[in-house]
Amino acid sequence: MALRRKKVYKFSDEIMAGDTIISFLFGVPSLLCILFCLIFSIVVKGENPEFLGYLLLAAFVMAVTALFFGLLSYKNQDGGVLTKRASVLLSLVDIGVIVLLYMF
Repeated sequence: MALRRKKVYKFSDEIMAGDTIISFLFGVPSLLCILFCLIFSIVVKGENPEFLGYLLLAAFVMAVTALFFGLLSYKNQDGGVLTKRASVLLSLVDIGVIVLLYMF
């Protein structure tokens, strides 16, 4: 007769890991910068000033930093996996949109 493994449950006092919060603090402003650049570009009908390129470059740096902290948060046992996945997904979306904007 096969022995059944008992499920091991982990309980944490913290809702989110500290690295996940830092990842969100870099990922959300990056997304807001991208949206601002897109809306501003539509308003001025494609005649973009120079600062939009710098703003997108800053958004790219923030997105890469958010990805780094999002991946680093997987090492921490605190917090749920859902927020860790969401922070990594947000930073990957940011990076993907910026790469697409620079390609076209």
